[in-house]
Amino acid sequence: MLDRLKELLGTMGREVWLIAGIAVAAIGIMFLMLHQAPQQTTAQPESAVISDSLAVASSSAPSAAASQSMTMYVDIKGAVKNPGLKKVTGDMRVIDAVQLAGGFAASADQKQVNLAQRLTDQQVVYIPKRGETAPSMATGGAGAGASSEAPQVNLNSADLEQLQQLDGVGEKKAQKIIDYRSAKGQFQSIEDIKNVSGFGDKTFERLKPQLAV
Repeated sequence: MLDRLKELLGTMGREVWLIAGIAVAAIGIMFLMLHQAPQQTTAQPESAVISDSLAVASSSAPSAAASQSMTMYVDIKGAVKNPGLKKVTGDMRVIDAVQLAGGFAASADQKQVNLAQRLTDQQVVYIPKRGETAPSMATGGAGAGASSEAPQVNLNSADLEQLQQLDGVGEKKAQKIIDYRSAKGQFQSIEDIKNVSGFGDKTFERLKPQLAV
């Protein structure tokens, strides 16, 4: 009888220890799960912020590239070899406009010009001659070289280079003015330029604010 009782108690003891072990393991697993849950929760917003930043960067890149490749027009005047309207892009600067105009004329005063200025659409770029005061800058301009208007050119006293300061007048047209002046004498009025070959009514109206006698 006593042996049977001892055997029964031994069997129950093993079961109790087994149940206790399972309970301890379950408590440990629950503790680990509760401890790791806040870390996982805080990690999600960080990845979301990174994704949002990448999305903003990728969306702004195409707009910046489009701005730089946009076609614009600037009017370059003064002491350059081929003044006039030039097609440029948003990433170009004054020095690029000068190169499109054939480079500086021999009389150009480069010290008065901000060659690093970025070009804008419809901008007037004026390159002054040595000894000439650069025109006042246009409102909102980014430095020397951008002016609201070019100085007037006297048709009776201007030399070949000075005549090329007129909008759209290159060396050939400037020479025609000098040839006319040599053959016919001085211009009596600015309207007389219409008597020169290549200077019609439309050209005169465009040049009128720049002419003097």
